[in-house]
Amino acid sequence: MTHHIDNRQFIPRQTRPVHDVVEHCRKNGLDKAQERKLLLLFGRFATRHELQMNIKLPPRHGA
Repeated sequence: MTHHIDNRQFIPRQTRPVHDVVEHCRKNGLDKAQERKLLLLFGRFATRHELQMNIKLPPRHGA
């Protein structure tokens, strides 16, 4: 049995911006080991949330 689907009833999903993993690492001062880890995990591009949840930030001094 087949059903007709009316495309007008579906709301398009919002797209998420993706970031270049290497560029993100350079901008945020991450070392090469973390950059390699992120590249293996996600490939060349990832969302900001994916990147933030999978990095270890260096300790901040003077805070």
